[in-house]
Amino acid sequence: MNLAKVPHDGFESGMSGSPRLAFYLRSSGNLHYFAAVQPYLDYFMKDDRYQVFLVVQDTTTQLHPEYAGYQHLLTNNCDLDTYDLVITPSFLRAEERSDRTQAVQIFHGMSDKPFTYERDFSGYVRCLCVGQRQVDRLLKTPCNQSMRWTLVGYPKFDYPPKSLPLFQNDKKTIIYCPTWRKEHISSIEIFLDHPAVMVELSLDYNLIVKPHPNIFNPDRQFYDQSIVDRLEQIQQVPDVKLIRSGNVMPWYAQADLLIGDISAAGYEWLYFNKPIVFLNPQPGKLEPSQDIEAMTYLWQCGPVCDDMQRLKALVDHSLAIDPNQTIRESLLHYSVFQPRDNGATLRGITEIEDILAQQK
Repeated sequence: MNLAKVPHDGFESGMSGSPRLAFYLRSSGNLHYFAAVQPYLDYFMKDDRYQVFLVVQDTTTQLHPEYAGYQHLLTNNCDLDTYDLVITPSFLRAEERSDRTQAVQIFHGMSDKPFTYERDFSGYVRCLCVGQRQVDRLLKTPCNQSMRWTLVGYPKFDYPPKSLPLFQNDKKTIIYCPTWRKEHISSIEIFLDHPAVMVELSLDYNLIVKPHPNIFNPDRQFYDQSIVDRLEQIQQVPDVKLIRSGNVMPWYAQADLLIGDISAAGYEWLYFNKPIVFLNPQPGKLEPSQDIEAMTYLWQCGPVCDDMQRLKALVDHSLAIDPNQTIRESLLHYSVFQPRDNGATLRGITEIEDILAQQK
């Protein structure tokens, strides 16, 4: 559906005095941002005390099917000061906000990518942090030492959605989740350059390939159509499925092992405490680290593959012998506040409603 066909002005009869809440995605192509706001949207859109807006800059983009049921909330009114509160998983740029903008940062993931933590979050009304690791990383940046934050957990972990099975066989399932190509930390090109290894994996296992949504988003700086074309071609291999989605949790629920690289998706996998193999995007340069500021901190949780020819053997071994359960569980609880209590969304809602109450 074209965004221009679903304008939403928010001035419906009887609602003019209700608080105006903007869920700011910047682009409708940012499916990972949409997945982050969706738990909050599901609450606030059903509560008639609020006017709810899903704010994007683009007006001509075809909507992904995941927007079904939310199209009526879409607007391209990006004057964020016209809303009582802006709730965003994006980092607001200088040209997107003013000194008057009232914004809550909810974060869209919890990766080890260093550029996430170098940004200045001190100007937000509140930062709803996923867990203590995220807070510790943010506070290492001097400008963030004055940020206002609360631990709420990870709303995507609340009653994770499920999907129909992708495969109808008895093989175990592997899911590969490469991150996007910024700063050369994605393994996607290494993976695609070795189609024989992918075929080798698919002979013994079902394979789900679920790339970061930015890989499919032509609005992003590092978009490459040739990579998208190559990804489309892998669906010709039996028992290989390509998934375009903002929320990986339904597909994780069907998998027995993750092949990751440097991505928040790796931390989301910890929820299931199953084996993980890391495909090194910079072989010979990157290695596992116990330093919280390293972008390979999560690599403590499984073997690292520096050579694609060894990937199948590492997968086989990790499924047969998994010695990393304890460290994965430890990092999960350090990274996510109360990760399995299904209470993160409610804690976030309570914070948002408290902020709105203080505005009166």
